[in-house]
Amino acid sequence: MPAFRQVGEKQLPQEIIFMAWSPKRDLIALANKVGEVLLHRLANFQRVWSLPPNENTGKEVTSLAWRPDGKILAFGLADTKKVILCDVEKPESLHSFSVNTPITYMHWMEVTEESSVLTSFYNAEDESNLLLPKLPALPKNYSTTAKIFSEEKSDEIMKLLGDVRLNALVLGGNSGFIEIYAYGMYKIATVTGVSFPFYIFPTISS
Repeated sequence: MPAFRQVGEKQLPQEIIFMAWSPKRDLIALANKVGEVLLHRLANFQRVWSLPPNENTGKEVTSLAWRPDGKILAFGLADTKKVILCDVEKPESLHSFSVNTPITYMHWMEVTEESSVLTSFYNAEDESNLLLPKLPALPKNYSTTAKIFSEEKSDEIMKLLGDVRLNALVLGGNSGFIEIYAYGMYKIATVTGVSFPFYIFPTISS
């Protein structure tokens, strides 16, 4: 097996504390000590965008993770106890949510294995008609404007859901908890009392 060799070196103005390579594109995400999140191309290290820290999102980045399709980057912040989902195309937050304690571990996986404990979600059929009451009829003043607004929101939601049938963002903290969010947005599981360090691999098996 050939030995590793250095093929390049890049100097950056701030100390880098986290980095994550995109699973699909020639991109690398970086987080530095001052709380800035950066996106660079690997080939020439050209900067694609940078997201400076601010009071609304936070300044202490503690983890990074790519969605399996490489279109959304997630990062956790300790000072605000938030998780931010950011668009790969431009430095803007698409979605954010708060957690009870800072996130120190983050992994975003695609659920494909039949043996996965998330198979019930992966293979679930639409049983809403059995479990939920029928939706009321739309009011007569339901306008074309409302329909257009709904379609725009639908496009935004589809971007957040991604191209795969089910993906799960796995979060962990030093206080001994693991949380799993379907599509990086909907909490579907919480495990407490976990001893650290723990390791989660690309498939969660039962």
